[in-house]
Amino acid sequence: MPKVFWYYTLIIIGATLLIFTGIKKKKNIPEMFSFFVFVTGLSWGLELIIMLILDAYEYKPGLFNNRVAENIVGHLIANTALWSSTAILIMYFQLSTPWLCLLSVSFMLIEELFIKVDAYDHNWWKTYMTGIGVFLFMWAMKKWYSKFYGNGYKWMRLIMCWVIAWVLITTVTSTLILLGKLFFYVDWSENIYRTSIEFSGFLYNVLMASVATFFVSFLKKTYWCVVPFVLFLSGDILLHSLHILRLYDGWNVINLAILRALSIGMFIICEKYTLKQSVF
Repeated sequence: MPKVFWYYTLIIIGATLLIFTGIKKKKNIPEMFSFFVFVTGLSWGLELIIMLILDAYEYKPGLFNNRVAENIVGHLIANTALWSSTAILIMYFQLSTPWLCLLSVSFMLIEELFIKVDAYDHNWWKTYMTGIGVFLFMWAMKKWYSKFYGNGYKWMRLIMCWVIAWVLITTVTSTLILLGKLFFYVDWSENIYRTSIEFSGFLYNVLMASVATFFVSFLKKTYWCVVPFVLFLSGDILLHSLHILRLYDGWNVINLAILRALSIGMFIICEKYTLKQSVF
């Protein structure tokens, strides 16, 4: 059986959890989407440090010959499908500590299954660390959700908006990198996938997400929303002219600009119409 099959099961489990939560709680779908993206961003950021920087473990979906590309695909599927959907379930139902423990054990069992079928492997990581990490992460998300709609502060919404902007921008970049359409050449590593993910995920996209959040979420004037589009296009043109950003298979800056505009546009919609706190 192909290893990627096991990753497809994670997508099915995640989709089932999201549908179940949406039906049972009858929540605003755009609002749930924003929370889903927020949680996804937190899980992405944490795991990129643990997996990519600290080299704790490896994903092995069997789609690439390149080890880093394999890790990125597995990381995107596992975190987006399983971690985020589980967090939404816990946040919306405000599940108790025994449930958090049960879900932590479930994650550890899934991890052991993936190791057994050779779809995942540890370097120095241990399965119990996953259990601890799941419990702490889900507990934190439960508290965040409760605080946000209880007596949350403005800085909480700004953080959420920044994370959402980063995820939407990074989704475009990571997808194009995995498809071989875009790479960043900055000599940070011998592996071009690793260099591109680190440069975009930890530097370039962080900067652009900060720009988008400042002009859209902080300044709060409609006309400032144009600035992120202009600065992102200018940044891509500059990096392309310096041969840091290189595009392949017929892709050009205009193609990239269209996808950038869609990601920024999606962020603006999320910022304007979701995550409303009664205290503001």
